[in-house]
Amino acid sequence: RRAVPELACQILDTGYCLAHEHILIQGGARKEVACHSIVALLRHPQHGWLLWDAGYAPHMLTATAHFPYSLYRLATPLRLRPELAVAAQLGNLNLAPSDIGAILISHFHADHIAGLADFPTSHFVALREAYGSVAKVRGLRALRRAFVPGLLPRDFGARATLLGAFTGPPLPGLGATYDYYSDESLLLVRLPGHARGQVGLLANTDRGPIFFVADSCWMAQSVRENRPPSRIGGLIADNAGEMAVTIGGLHAFAAARPDVLVVPSHCPETFAQVVAK
Repeated sequence: RRAVPELACQILDTGYCLAHEHILIQGGARKEVACHSIVALLRHPQHGWLLWDAGYAPHMLTATAHFPYSLYRLATPLRLRPELAVAAQLGNLNLAPSDIGAILISHFHADHIAGLADFPTSHFVALREAYGSVAKVRGLRALRRAFVPGLLPRDFGARATLLGAFTGPPLPGLGATYDYYSDESLLLVRLPGHARGQVGLLANTDRGPIFFVADSCWMAQSVRENRPPSRIGGLIADNAGEMAVTIGGLHAFAAARPDVLVVPSHCPETFAQVVAK
């Protein structure tokens, strides 16, 4: 059996929005919290650099400047700085956007794709179901799915690989996987509920195994305690029932694989652990 390659991993902050904890998790405190949008910069020893999601970027402000997309800002007050865009941060690492070979997209909500336009040569990877759910929606229908069409590069379809059925070995408590590099270093898995076609990424990194679970939950506490969002939080989801089932699956996974760090994209606790210094 060959050793599974380790990927260099940096988890980057791209800015945050404000939300109420009691919406993010049942029984949460009635206080406002900062929900940072994180991305992972990964380097495979043979295949080079890639990103997990693209996070916030200044495009977010221009794309939501006018109605109806301006409603997005009212629902999730944004706190963005241009220097936190992934493309801007790459310069600090002696990298350029052209160095990023691929961007794996967990789902198409605006806070996960706002930076895509900064990567004109990168390849995109997403679930066919996820892209199909937003490709033709506009206006209030798009906003209902937290999708802002202006954030998607016009040549997205030409640069994208859209994945169908997953047939790889299942993760404990969850479904079948897709082995991105066919070497077990990056395993994609479906995490339905929050958004149509959402996926998570189990990465074998130089920081240990990390499971990037996107917005399958908003707080790591949800996974530890098998506790879903509030009813109001469920209204934001594509399917609140599926979201609860997914959180239950993640709870089972965490029990079976305590060696894996589970990283939701917006959890304040996890942000303090893996990003904030």
